[in-house]
Amino acid sequence: MATLYRKYRSQRFEDVIGQDPIITTLTNQIKLGRIGHAYLFTGSRGVGKTSCARIFARAVNCLHPVNGSPCGECEVCKKLAADNVDIVEMDAASNNGVDDARDIREKVKYLPVGCKYKVYIIDEVHMLTGGAFNALLKTIEEPPEHVIFILATTEPQKLPQTILSRCIRFDFRLVPTDILAKHIARVYDQEGIKYTEDAVEEIARLGEGSVRDALSVADTLSSAAEVITTDVVMKLTGAGESAAIADLFERVAAGDLKGTLTELDKFASHGKSMPAVCRQLIDFTRNVLVAKSVGRASAAGGIINASKASLDKICDCADKFEMNDISRMLTELGAAENGLKYSVNPRVFLETSLVTLICGAKRDADILKRISALENNSVGNPSEQKKNNQTVTQKQPETPPPAKEEPVAAVTAVKKQAEEAPAPQPPKEVERKAEKKPVAPVVDDYDYIPPPPPDDYAPIDYAPPEPDYAPPPQRAPGNGRPSAKLNIRPADEGEFRHLSAIVPTGLELLGKLATALRKRGDTASIRMRQLLARGVTVKEREECIGFVTPDETFLLLENEQAIGLLNEVISSLGIKKRARIERTADDLHEEDLARARELFGRDGVFEN
Repeated sequence: MATLYRKYRSQRFEDVIGQDPIITTLTNQIKLGRIGHAYLFTGSRGVGKTSCARIFARAVNCLHPVNGSPCGECEVCKKLAADNVDIVEMDAASNNGVDDARDIREKVKYLPVGCKYKVYIIDEVHMLTGGAFNALLKTIEEPPEHVIFILATTEPQKLPQTILSRCIRFDFRLVPTDILAKHIARVYDQEGIKYTEDAVEEIARLGEGSVRDALSVADTLSSAAEVITTDVVMKLTGAGESAAIADLFERVAAGDLKGTLTELDKFASHGKSMPAVCRQLIDFTRNVLVAKSVGRASAAGGIINASKASLDKICDCADKFEMNDISRMLTELGAAENGLKYSVNPRVFLETSLVTLICGAKRDADILKRISALENNSVGNPSEQKKNNQTVTQKQPETPPPAKEEPVAAVTAVKKQAEEAPAPQPPKEVERKAEKKPVAPVVDDYDYIPPPPPDDYAPIDYAPPEPDYAPPPQRAPGNGRPSAKLNIRPADEGEFRHLSAIVPTGLELLGKLATALRKRGDTASIRMRQLLARGVTVKEREECIGFVTPDETFLLLENEQAIGLLNEVISSLGIKKRARIERTADDLHEEDLARARELFGRDGVFEN
């Protein structure tokens, strides 16, 4: 015997439930003969995508369609009732390669055997690879006139835009709970199974909008008892009762940790499924949030997966708790439901999640209380604060009462005693202040604040006497520029600031050379300025001026024209020494050693 969802699969468009707009559009296309070449059916699982694709494939080939549905009596309908080569149904989850797509592309050119159209139904089309999509792209865009493609998927976002743009798209929605309940009741009636109305509604809620899931639950419960009641549904599916879920919600929202763990223990002792309990708690919390948002009068229209009896309980909880607490619960429970899918011990995971939720809410409430207390103590009401300030201002200290007149003898004795006593000497600070002499403040060693350092940038005309050996130029902090004491113009300083001259006069000479070359302005002078900026350092010797260059610059300067130009510029500056181009600083070694012996008494300044 087939399962209920296979036995009662829709065979006509009239049997499809919950998809009226889509059914109307498809039947009108068949009636008017406006058949497309490619369709895309998207939606959640078990809502009728594949069933509608099969019905549509038979309807477009039916010789005498009835209201857009296949008649089931003509010769073509009888042929298509069984497997037929003209309707090809392919599972893209297992046939998702490029070779499968190429096979379809090769076979579409053959005419149908006994039908008008050859229909390809590709289920779970999002599982195709990128190469398979590319192979089918041109075929789906311009198939032969006798070919229709119907693509079905639960994840349309995974399809390329090039495929989506070539298809007529229909989005199948979840079936409402009341329609599902009526469908399950109709199936039970045809099967001769006794049931209660509440039990059918609970089965429809467990289906969560999927016809196949709801019929699967109904098939599971069909042999559980002679009469399918709500208790049978709860015991067999592992879900919790609505009243128990409402009690658990109140415990969690109120921050009752002991009560929450007790309620969870009751669910576990009765064999309830922790993921199912979490799912029902999320639905209840969501309904409370809706009731809190729209009010009790309008809440009935937005409540999902809830019976009429639990509506009052939902509205009572909405009146009892705040919006922030309800929304935080919904966020945390959603994360818990996602974690339960991968948890080895669902009960421990759910208990830990609820404990964390309650303790976090208590901590947040405690922090808010402390902040409120601090605000109340430190910042009062502005009107009251102004009133207190006015009260203090108006309340002046009372003037002391006039002193009583003392006897003349007592006054005379006091004056005489004051004249004979030595006059008190004023403090030193008072004397100094009276003399109006500037006195440096006396401070402890720990409180001593040194005077500010002198300005790093001295006037531009200031030039100190050149010592026998001048240390490297001091750099100003942060900008890396040498001190202005070197008497270098700002333009030259910015141009050669990356150079590291051995003595200040070398860098100053480079600046003068750059200025003179800039004034000349010819091509050779511009080229010379560029060469001097390539890491050249200057050393003034007894017989010449040495330009120490890197290896790549040495060959460019070691020629007669370059040396001649340097000598011309040096002569224009009033310097009689001639220029010499040096490859490295090795030839400076002996002179530097002699200078080091004079200053430090040994051959080297640095030791390895």
